[in-house]
Amino acid sequence: MAPLNRSGMHGLIPAACLLCCLAGAIVAGVSGARGASVAVVPLFGVYLVIARHRIARVGRVLLGVSFIAGILALANGVEGRIFVDAAGRVVFLSALLTAVAFLRIAATRDRVVEVAGEFLTLQPPTRRYASLGAGGHLFGVLLNLGGLGLMLEVIMKGLNAHRHEMDDFVYTLRKRRMVSACMRGFSSIALWTPFGIALNLMILTVPGLEWSLLAPYGMALAGVLFLLGWLFDTLEWWRPPSARGRAPPLTGDLPRWSRWAVLIFAGHVAVLGGCVILLDKAVPVTFQTVLICVVPVYAALWAYLRGGSGGLAATARQFVAQSPGYATEMSVIASAGFIGLVALEVVPVEWIADHLGWIAARPVLTVLLLVGSVFVTGLLGVHPMISVVLLAEVVTRVGVEGLSPLALGLALAGGWSSIICMGPAITAVVYASAIVGERPATIGLRWNGLFGIANIVLVALIVGGGVAAGLL
Repeated sequence: MAPLNRSGMHGLIPAACLLCCLAGAIVAGVSGARGASVAVVPLFGVYLVIARHRIARVGRVLLGVSFIAGILALANGVEGRIFVDAAGRVVFLSALLTAVAFLRIAATRDRVVEVAGEFLTLQPPTRRYASLGAGGHLFGVLLNLGGLGLMLEVIMKGLNAHRHEMDDFVYTLRKRRMVSACMRGFSSIALWTPFGIALNLMILTVPGLEWSLLAPYGMALAGVLFLLGWLFDTLEWWRPPSARGRAPPLTGDLPRWSRWAVLIFAGHVAVLGGCVILLDKAVPVTFQTVLICVVPVYAALWAYLRGGSGGLAATARQFVAQSPGYATEMSVIASAGFIGLVALEVVPVEWIADHLGWIAARPVLTVLLLVGSVFVTGLLGVHPMISVVLLAEVVTRVGVEGLSPLALGLALAGGWSSIICMGPAITAVVYASAIVGERPATIGLRWNGLFGIANIVLVALIVGGGVAAGLL
């Protein structure tokens, strides 16, 4: 195994801290000993301190809010078990991101994945939305935010390679259309992927909600929203303003097997998902525990099959070198999970529930309020991880008659998916802006604003209608 360079050495301690968090979450999930999570929380703090210079502003703000929420909770005399539960959630979320990081490294080192992304990007305009929307969704399902980044990098690489063939007008239009298609496809992963934060957080929060129960409905709703995005793209670009004929189609030197690369990548999604589902049914531990056990093992197997022991060694070196760079993701996700749980003890949830008692007999209205609340608060900069936890707890305490865990989960996931590609302060939009070179408000509001509004209206109609008809 080749020695680490100096920059890689700087990642040894952060990488060790994250691996300890992963191990602590697995031990806690398998044995039920919550003390394992509490024991490794300080190591997560060490990771954040070491990688503090890599944390973006949004992460620092959320860490500050977490600190304030913790102080207020202590001042209010909150029971210690709440902090134990919060520690467990922080460790699990960091463990999930760590597991997915290994999967991301294994995928990005595979030439098949790169070719699949290039093949989707170089499709002609008539198939471009379908290919990029499907690519953003497929890559997002397996790699989460890293999948979105990978697709956007491939898009910008293809555009810039042909920059000399386009004037500024055509270049801007193509970038807008391709980036929007990718982000709209990515946004609907919140509705069903077992490898993402959204659904795992809702399963932890909503009593009685299971992935196997929600996933079929979530997939169907994601399909409907994909068609909505395709309709918007068709109407927006039915007559592109003065762009037609001003630049040749994008071309690339792809291998003959490039069309099979997409199927191979889709096969990885199916096989990994199937392994998680089968083990979830076969072993007496939670779905989340199975997930964080299976994903890194699958990533290691993928790396080994592609490069033998050298592939494993290269993956390990890359994880060590890149681990400090995960600081923003870790701080945002862990902070939001902590705030969402501790805030329940600071915010007057009981008082709110008492004053919302009138919704107890109005399940359809409750769905509309939930979807709209996640969407509006997301526009105001509140991460859905926080709003979803608070709203789910309030509704659970009110006890809305006729509102099943499935309907509650779909409403929250629908609101989450609708704001992902639109909110200027949402992590995915900020992340995309750094890659694409456009302001978050441009990508979120100007490029995807109308789609986001139509998305939220359609979600509200479908989920509300399903509850009204007794189907959910």
